[in-house]
Amino acid sequence: MQVGPLAGSRRALAIYALGFVTLVAYVWHALAVNFVIDDSFITFRYVKNFVHGHGLVYNPGERVEGYTNFLWAMLLGAFNWFNPGLDLLPVAQVLGILFGVAIIVFVILSSWSAHREVGLSGLIGGAFLALNSAFVAWSTSGLETILFTFLVFAASYLYVHPPGGDKKALLAPVLFALAALARPEGLLFFAVTTLHLAVTEVRSGRGLINRRSAWWLLAFAIIYVPYFAWRLNYYGQLLPNTFYAKVGSGIQQDIRGARYLLNYGRGYGLFVFLLALPILLRKNRGKWLNLLILQVVCYLAYVVYVGGDGLGFYRFVVPVTPHIYLLVQEGIVEGYRWARQRVPAAAGRGLVLPVVLLLVVSFVFTGRQTLLVLPFRASYRWYEPQSELSFPGLGSDHPYLWFDNYFVDRLSIAAKWLEANAPPDAVVAATPAGAVGYYMDLKVIDMLGLNDLHIAHVKDVAMGTGRAGHEKGDGKYVLSRSPDYILMGNVAVLPKPLTEAEMAQKLVRKSENEIWADPDFHNRYELVSVKLSDQGVFRYFTFYRLKQ
Repeated sequence: MQVGPLAGSRRALAIYALGFVTLVAYVWHALAVNFVIDDSFITFRYVKNFVHGHGLVYNPGERVEGYTNFLWAMLLGAFNWFNPGLDLLPVAQVLGILFGVAIIVFVILSSWSAHREVGLSGLIGGAFLALNSAFVAWSTSGLETILFTFLVFAASYLYVHPPGGDKKALLAPVLFALAALARPEGLLFFAVTTLHLAVTEVRSGRGLINRRSAWWLLAFAIIYVPYFAWRLNYYGQLLPNTFYAKVGSGIQQDIRGARYLLNYGRGYGLFVFLLALPILLRKNRGKWLNLLILQVVCYLAYVVYVGGDGLGFYRFVVPVTPHIYLLVQEGIVEGYRWARQRVPAAAGRGLVLPVVLLLVVSFVFTGRQTLLVLPFRASYRWYEPQSELSFPGLGSDHPYLWFDNYFVDRLSIAAKWLEANAPPDAVVAATPAGAVGYYMDLKVIDMLGLNDLHIAHVKDVAMGTGRAGHEKGDGKYVLSRSPDYILMGNVAVLPKPLTEAEMAQKLVRKSENEIWADPDFHNRYELVSVKLSDQGVFRYFTFYRLKQ
């Protein structure tokens, strides 16, 4: 990328310094939040089995594609290969933050390049990202979200501004192919950009089929087609098993997806996104901004179609967060220029203060879900009835800022106890399948179906009426497999042992409720509580064991 003649001036150096401060703020924000999600441990289990020679599987001998992040798994696998005993969570978190830094740098440089100068306004989009609670939280989650976001944004920018000109524009389709290996939605971004390319080529008079479009498709296909052929042969399904487990069809799912986006707008300040209107309404926006708009619209329509996501901090919006905040940035700049042209020069200088105040308020809304929680924990407490704890913890009760981090530790403690005390050929049935699976080597029946072919293809489910990605289950099927251990109550590692009556109040999801309603379960399984500790929130592990 090239920027204008101010690149070596004192003013530019000051702006570079502010850019560096933005990056430092992002890294601090991510480390302070330190959000972790259980789903990341599903990928970690696939990586562990792959490195130990069992194949890219959740359970050895069962070829089920319960992950959707092949490239991320291979990247983590490279680290795990050199150190098979390596804990993958800190590795994933460091990589996530590094890719987050790369995104912010890319957003800032792309802004400066587009305006052909090192300008202060080019930092706005990067500052929004550094403060955005969702972007920051998913940076340390352990999942591939930030890697995917980086690949999509970089590919999109290099499509519009290819290094070496259009004749050497092969890097963009290569990055789109890698994005498609990182998440299936990469195909959507590639398809939208290919459509943009086709319209551009036709309008320029070069025709739909030409040398550039042929090389564009070939560069993508060389990487993606062999991968797709391998996964189709290896797993035997056209789509990942997670798609069948999470996505259905119907108006209820669409309504839930629309509500998901509406709640995101409310949570992150709907007015912030409306600041993009000046650039959206501008007729001459340029190729770069038009592509961003097209990608955002198509991708958010896809989010509505799949019914949103059941995980925290609006994971499904993150991949277009750089797009959105670049549009917001350009909208603010366009609005300011419009106002400056219509007021006297002396009055124009007075516009700076309102713009700064508007930015400050916008930044607060963008980061309030984390930045306000950190210093004011007591004001944001909420009660979680299953664990009978309130979050965020105050230190005197427990140290956890987020329920998800607590939940991961809860599952890992259960898994480590089973690994140490259960027979090596034991089978465990559990609703959450992440940390429970990663921290032990026992076979696991995933009662949500992400890693189970049968449950993923259950049909008698009203998709869109429950929590996204957590609606399927089949209690009778689980019992038919006679697991040695059934972890009811969402894996009940709690401050106290549970009675039968108390366990009945802590059941979650379809499989657990169907198992509980089956008399055969109560005849064949016995309630067991084991003491783990004399203090803390993880004192007792209560589960059901197959009677001898």
